[in-house]
Amino acid sequence: MKRTDYDRETRDLIARLRAAGFVPLTVDNGEAVTKWDEENQQAFADEAAACDESLLRCTDPNGRKVTLYLVYGNGPGELVCDYTATPELEAVVDAFYNAHNA
Repeated sequence: MKRTDYDRETRDLIARLRAAGFVPLTVDNGEAVTKWDEENQQAFADEAAACDESLLRCTDPNGRKVTLYLVYGNGPGELVCDYTATPELEAVVDAFYNAHNA
């Protein structure tokens, strides 16, 4: 998978999360922690995909903090390797996986 595919998947995941009512907070790629910036969403996604793995922290629609462990280098749709289990987040991650493996 090309690097640009990772970027596209990262942007798609963030868009799906936001559409479901999640609010991105930070992304930690092991080298830097970047805060969500509504005006610079591309830079946020770029930081997430800048290393082999990153932690994406969000609040869910109920205001609970959740964390997604993103690992780059897996197959399509397998970007999210682990996450805080909530029904809302599970629905987004499952739909993301299915969309990239259709």
